[in-house]
Amino acid sequence: MWSVNYCLLVFIGVVGVLQLAAAHNNLRSLLFFPSSGYTVGFAVLAIGLALFAFLTWNDFNTIIVEGSQQTGSFVFSAGIALVFTLVFSSILNSRRVGNGNTKQEGLDALRDCTYYQALRNHRNGKGR
Repeated sequence: MWSVNYCLLVFIGVVGVLQLAAAHNNLRSLLFFPSSGYTVGFAVLAIGLALFAFLTWNDFNTIIVEGSQQTGSFVFSAGIALVFTLVFSSILNSRRVGNGNTKQEGLDALRDCTYYQALRNHRNGKGR
């Protein structure tokens, strides 16, 4: 049960950090909300909730966990949070961001098109 709780808290915290970073860098296609203000509010709430739960962890659980198990759980949860953010934001923003045509490359392309659109453009040779 410890692993599930830990993974859930890491997932929530990492999604919050990714949303905060996307809002700060104006990567509109990664945002869950159309407004940067709502996104920052959501990110602060998610990060605050995860940190509060981590800092009060000893009140809920007295299980000692090895570092390798904790590291593996963190990497797994952070990876799932990244994939979730990319997929969920691509679904939410597919119509709002545009048709996916952009002249920018790399992470800057996420200002004008979703991750899925950028990946599709790169595979079709439009991104080069």
